[in-house]
Amino acid sequence: MSQIIAIYGKTCSQKSDVARAISHLTGYKLASRGELITTHALLSKFTSGIHVDLDLHKKIDSQTRKMVSWPDPVLILESRFMDAVLHDVEGIFFVRLTCDDEVRSQRWHKRREDGGGRSRQIGGGVTERDADDETLRGMLYPAVGEVEPNLEIDTSEGDAQSIAVRIWSQFTGEDLSEIVLSESEQMDKKQTKGFQPGSSAGEVSVYNAFRNPFGGYIIDDESGRNVFVHKGEVESSGLGELHQGQRVKYEIVEDGFGGFRATAIEAE
Repeated sequence: MSQIIAIYGKTCSQKSDVARAISHLTGYKLASRGELITTHALLSKFTSGIHVDLDLHKKIDSQTRKMVSWPDPVLILESRFMDAVLHDVEGIFFVRLTCDDEVRSQRWHKRREDGGGRSRQIGGGVTERDADDETLRGMLYPAVGEVEPNLEIDTSEGDAQSIAVRIWSQFTGEDLSEIVLSESEQMDKKQTKGFQPGSSAGEVSVYNAFRNPFGGYIIDDESGRNVFVHKGEVESSGLGELHQGQRVKYEIVEDGFGGFRATAIEAE
């Protein structure tokens, strides 16, 4: 059974950005359940998720509840109503993100402008979206009040990465206040030279699941360089622990910060 970080809050409170940042930081899987409704609304040319068939909402909710029993050590789930979806499930770490209405409105318009004609920001603005969401919540979860979170964070100021560090530190008890998430963004481009996304193999050079950066490095056969592997990937593989000198196979993927990491780890 997975440990679940469930992130919820109003539109433009940075739910998706923060959830992605946690996933990048830890290597654990992310599921943005509200994106499925947004996609359906866009394909159907609806201006709001309130117009999407309630049966589809309920089907996605049912699938989300089943995800709790997945074998992944940790899952990050986010949506507007994630608290209502998982309100009666034990052991969920609920995170409510809040934000000043003016800041949310600014984010809304920026996303619309940045996305142009392909924006995924449906609706006419945060006020309209909030009203639709309240109505939809009453239709889907009439007997469920908003869950009291384990952690509440105002995202009006601060970037998604720093908020992700705060959530993960609270969730695990690990002090990540010293971590610099932008390290791979600032990485000398020479350090990534030779890496190509795809299947590869190599030898573990160092691994420690209990110290920052919570994983280790594999000397990649193809490039001759160290590729990072997070402990989450190792735990998901079922290998338990990696050891210096151990031979492994893996997939090299971009880490979202300008570098690369190893995933889908297997013993060679």
